[in-house]
Amino acid sequence: MVQRHLRQTRSAPISACLRRGLAGLLAAVTLSSGAMAAGFRCADEEAQRMFEISALKTELMVVATTCDTEAPYNDFIRRYQSTLSGNDRAVIAHFTGRDRRAGQRANDTFITNLANARAQEANRVGSDFCARNAILFKEVMALPSAAELAPYAASKDLLPATMGSCVQTASAPATPARAAARKASR
Repeated sequence: MVQRHLRQTRSAPISACLRRGLAGLLAAVTLSSGAMAAGFRCADEEAQRMFEISALKTELMVVATTCDTEAPYNDFIRRYQSTLSGNDRAVIAHFTGRDRRAGQRANDTFITNLANARAQEANRVGSDFCARNAILFKEVMALPSAAELAPYAASKDLLPATMGSCVQTASAPATPARAAARKASR
């Protein structure tokens, strides 16, 4: 169900990485552990909550694949399906803005980078990762309602500093370098 869920949320790059194995994913990432601790902040609190929920879902997916705990992950997805689906749509809408195709690529890149960052953290922690993080499933399932999901996600500080101060949308103005690269590719 984990991979089926990933396909349903339009996260093809993640599911492709999962099929190639988490080991390959971990080897490809070169994030420093110091950057992980600094955090991620958006000026817009709604965007911040949206990205924190995405980071929580991604963290639980990494825990599920790393620690062979797919059943609790599937329970999490079922319990919070409505909230998670709405959040996925909001993240995609954040990226797509006026340019759907570029926005979809930006969304895919964000989700992949987030999964890579969380998998790198799992690799950094090593054999202690599963013992430390399996409790997340119990905690999230003990929340009284879906309304508590965003504050819970915020308390876990799962968005790496390497993601920037906030994710740019596809409708953001092109920088001169991007505009030149786009012209050259035509």
